[in-house]
Amino acid sequence: MLPAAARAEQPTLSGRWAASAMRVAWNVGDWGEACGPKPGGSGAPAGEVTIKQAGNELTISGTGRTWRTTECWESLPGMRRISHAGGSRGWRSVCQAAPGDPRQATLITTVSASDAYMTFDETGQYQFVIKETNCTASVRRSRSFKLLQREGEAPAEPVAEAKRPSGAPNRTPAPAPGQQCKDAGPPARLEVRPVRKLLRPGESFAFRALVLDARGCLLPTAPTWSLVDPSAKATVSAPGSVQIAQDAPEGEIQLQARVAGQSAKVIVEVASLERYESMLRQGGFNEQGELDEASVASIASGSIGARSSVRRERAQSRRTTFIAVVGAAALLLGILGLLVVLRVRRREAAEPEPLGGAEPTQPRPAGPTGTVCPTCREEYAPGVQFCPRDGNRLLPVQPENDRAPAPGGGVCPVCGQGFDPGISVCPVHEEELVPAPAMLGSKELATTKICPICGTTYPGDGQFCGTDGAALVPVN
Repeated sequence: MLPAAARAEQPTLSGRWAASAMRVAWNVGDWGEACGPKPGGSGAPAGEVTIKQAGNELTISGTGRTWRTTECWESLPGMRRISHAGGSRGWRSVCQAAPGDPRQATLITTVSASDAYMTFDETGQYQFVIKETNCTASVRRSRSFKLLQREGEAPAEPVAEAKRPSGAPNRTPAPAPGQQCKDAGPPARLEVRPVRKLLRPGESFAFRALVLDARGCLLPTAPTWSLVDPSAKATVSAPGSVQIAQDAPEGEIQLQARVAGQSAKVIVEVASLERYESMLRQGGFNEQGELDEASVASIASGSIGARSSVRRERAQSRRTTFIAVVGAAALLLGILGLLVVLRVRRREAAEPEPLGGAEPTQPRPAGPTGTVCPTCREEYAPGVQFCPRDGNRLLPVQPENDRAPAPGGGVCPVCGQGFDPGISVCPVHEEELVPAPAMLGSKELATTKICPICGTTYPGDGQFCGTDGAALVPVN
């Protein structure tokens, strides 16, 4: 936990906020006539909301509803909250139907906040059996909030010209966000949209970048663009245009826009022609294949070229000790794993040659024999597309004589999603990733789990479906 002095420095979140429209993406699996109408809706319009902070919890009123961070957004009959974790800048609630209810549902609601920006995300898994008919569906809801006026701070209101006394100085009206101003200040914020874009090989796209001063005035400064991994099958040029190569494999390509030494990163999700439509439906993208949230970098310096730093929107001091402990545990597990591999190889080398009449052992094929998760390095049989433990897309296993030790990726501590090596922050929850061995080893195990999309069952240590990547739900 943060010390009392650090908590006291955080400003209140109470005040007036601008809320975006809630995006709702449903994925309906088996749904026969006995299941009734297919699920849909349960969103909220854009508009201004009022937030009240009481202790570490928030109450959000406006756009037709009052909601608290102690609740899940969707309130189905019979749903009950089974866990809740709250803090000054992050909240997570899990709600489930009663164990004996034939309409089983699980909701996971998370909210992450900085001093002036918040994101809301809720995932739901539904599994009903009505008149011997399976009814399965999943949903994802997301929206964002931007501070308009903090409680206790005076609004910047323009003075009407007709009421200005003779000889009184002119006052400059507060600019609308993104408006060009004659007296704009130094850069204070970099915003890039969308934070994630779905593209096919050979396609191109132009990201939208804004450089703003402390009042929200638009500056003419243009960020510089580059690929995080220069070897990626893509090219990028100003102003944020990216071209995907025709032979680009499926996976993620990271780009970064840079101003005053600080960068905002965005992700291009490359999908094959065959999988593009399913990714568009299941990945939370809009019709244009965009996850239209902003990647933000706060510039602390007074002018371009001066020393600057990105504001730590999650209290970094709270994580330093945790990351050090997790890193040490991951290193220890890696060393133990290497010792086991070396011991097995020595045992294989020490096995005697077959006798004269015995049939010799067939050599292993030279090519790839399966798939491997880039996050946890677990290997699977050919045909499995997603890691059941962290949901990351699997890669072909290289021939044994070509293998080289490779670092594992990280796992988001909020959603459990795995990401490739080189990615350090979850693009959805903006949480720093933790090493896979420690994160996955701490998951609470259920007896059996099931995929809400295809109905395949998995052991309790599975978290995602290996066929379609959907999050698994426990079987009661």
